[in-house]
Amino acid sequence: MSAANASPPPHPSTRGYSAIAAQLQAGRANDLLGVGFAQRSGSRARYVLYHPGFTKSGDRSPLPLVVRGLLAVAAVAARPVADAVAPIHQFLDAPPAAPVTAVDREKRLPPSFPTLDPRDAERLMDLTEKLLN
Repeated sequence: MSAANASPPPHPSTRGYSAIAAQLQAGRANDLLGVGFAQRSGSRARYVLYHPGFTKSGDRSPLPLVVRGLLAVAAVAARPVADAVAPIHQFLDAPPAAPVTAVDREKRLPPSFPTLDPRDAERLMDLTEKLLN
């Protein structure tokens, strides 16, 4: 086969599934879509990206036994759901002035944080709109 007809190599995500990698990728996409919303919408609405950290929640039964066991051990240090969601009230009672606010485990992230890159957000918004049209 000639080089012109050669297929590109498979993307690394097609070689195997990792629940953790998928969760991290989805979180990053959500962050970028929040930044993109703030850039494009012209809305007065405020977008808060809030990550509470490891929280005691969810059904672990579909997971492999070893993973369930590891999560059960790790859950000793996890936050109760009530503690994880409590900070959300402050955003409702006193919305931030900035169009986008990112908070990771009670620490506000600067807008210059690498995963909030406006160019990446713009690119993802363009691709998302293309898919939806």
